[in-house]
Amino acid sequence: MCWYEQSDTGAERAEWIDSGKAAEYIRFNHSGSVEEYKTHFPDYESYADDTEGYWYIPYCDPRYMADDDERDFGEIMADYYADHDPVYVPAGQAAPEPEIDGETLAQAAWDAVTIPTATISYNPMYGGVGATFVGMDTWVWATGDTPKEVT
Repeated sequence: MCWYEQSDTGAERAEWIDSGKAAEYIRFNHSGSVEEYKTHFPDYESYADDTEGYWYIPYCDPRYMADDDERDFGEIMADYYADHDPVYVPAGQAAPEPEIDGETLAQAAWDAVTIPTATISYNPMYGGVGATFVGMDTWVWATGDTPKEVT
C-alpha cells in the first residue's frame, strides 16, 4: 500500500523549494522549517538544471489495505515515510522498486490459492452409512480431483 511515486524533475523541485512555495506549503501543512524540509531532498541544488531526471517521493494509499488488516493506516504511513526519504533518479535509470513486506506477500499467496476439497474414501466400509468396523485397521485415501500438490 506504500511505494515511491514519480514527482518533479530536478529543476522543478529546486525551483519550488527556492521560490518560497516550499515555505508556504510547510507553514500550512506541516510543522518544521524549510531547512528541515531540504534535508529530505539531499543535494537538490545539484539537480536544479536537470529537466529529465525525477524525484520519487514516498506515497501510501489506504485503498490498497486489505479489508481484514488490523493495522492502523496512519501508523503504517508514518513508519513508511520515516524510513523512506525522496530519491532522485537521473534520466535513464530505473525507478525505485516497490517493497512488499512478508506478511502482505503471504496473505496475497493465501488469497490466490484455491485448494480443492478432497473426496475421502475408506475401507472396510459398512454398507452405505459411512461406518467402519471397530477394532479393524481402516485405510483412508483421497479420490476424485484431489491434487497431489498445490503451488
